[in-house]
Amino acid sequence: MGSLVILTSLCFVFIFIGNRSNTIEVDKDLFRVEDQTQINKVVLESSGKQVELRYDGSKWVVNNSFEADRQLVTVFFATIMQAEPKRPVSEALQDSVNQYIQRNGIHIKLLEGETVVKDFWASGNDRKTETYFQLPGDKTPYMVTIPGYRVYVASIFELTANDWREKRIFNFRWETFKTLKASFPKDPREDFTISFKSQYFGIDGLAEADTTKLNDYLDAVSLINGVRFVSDGESRVYDSLLLTKPDFTILVTDIANRTYQLEVFPPAVGEEAILGRLNRESPVVFNRKEIALISRKRSYFVR
Repeated sequence: MGSLVILTSLCFVFIFIGNRSNTIEVDKDLFRVEDQTQINKVVLESSGKQVELRYDGSKWVVNNSFEADRQLVTVFFATIMQAEPKRPVSEALQDSVNQYIQRNGIHIKLLEGETVVKDFWASGNDRKTETYFQLPGDKTPYMVTIPGYRVYVASIFELTANDWREKRIFNFRWETFKTLKASFPKDPREDFTISFKSQYFGIDGLAEADTTKLNDYLDAVSLINGVRFVSDGESRVYDSLLLTKPDFTILVTDIANRTYQLEVFPPAVGEEAILGRLNRESPVVFNRKEIALISRKRSYFVR
């Protein structure tokens, strides 16, 4: 009996030692940067397309054209900080995964000024259940996860330039607000203009407006978000609708006389979403419930 206990103990020792010898230690910081706060530029390149995120001192900007979605930028850096290489891809699959990454992957560069602080490749499998990171010049891809979460890590890197855009449409501050003009082409009697009257907001030509409804309306306008901006290829689906008259238009002017215009079009048959167009150039899809809050007509505010 004593011999059996000793033999069993020895087996456990040998198994433990064997497992330790087969375990590959992976540097968890392999794809991280030491200080994210110093990063002021991110470049994402894939299939000949490039997305550049640049911090201009007050906000992140997409391709030097549009303000970036602050939540997505936060998610991006949180992903970089938390993602860990779990293990190298098995030797039997390394060649095929390496080739897949080179064909379909995203090349990510993190820069401080014009100095590249970190760059690596990211990709995932076709089912979008596994993510691989790989350093340039290294033919070993790593399986990457975020400990404690079952997420497709590469999804944040696969976003298009339109996906990265800030979805808040007007984004004005009350201290810079000057006027808001709402126009209804099919019923111009319901047009109205909101401006600051001494110590409060009022509707031009309407002596007694319901101030509670007016303030709720202005809040809804200032906070409205699009669901997504329409991509160039997808815009053809909406071309005919964009040629029609909008249901209504909202034009906001700030104290620097900059204008921000949103046109909202009639809902397509069978469509739950609503199509709008920002500043006469960018089609954007909205949630129907949010549009309802900003579609108020002049008669709505009469006390």
